[in-house]
Amino acid sequence: MVDLRLDPAPAPGVVLVAIGGEVDLVAAGILERFLLGAVAEQRSSKPGLIVDLSDAQFFGCAGLNALLAAQRRLERTGGWLRLVDVSPAVSRVLDANGMNTHLKVTTSGG
Repeated sequence: MVDLRLDPAPAPGVVLVAIGGEVDLVAAGILERFLLGAVAEQRSSKPGLIVDLSDAQFFGCAGLNALLAAQRRLERTGGWLRLVDVSPAVSRVLDANGMNTHLKVTTSGG
């Protein structure tokens, strides 16, 4: 089961979403709607989305597609998406699919 949480914004125009649990095929659709909804609520001209993945225990390719869809939507409006504190489960999927060059990954400290 996926756990989605909208955390306090770290800066104006920036959304912080924490994802925990398991992101499988079913949960990926929920995740995509959640991310796009959170972004749509921003009234910023260049919205930012930070996705905390430190508590993700399982992350399938469908979850990766949800992140990419959110990134594409943001980039069309001049916004951005960053992944922070990626769990080992997410890191494996990013590496296996060569997505670590398409999605910006950082730690919360930098």
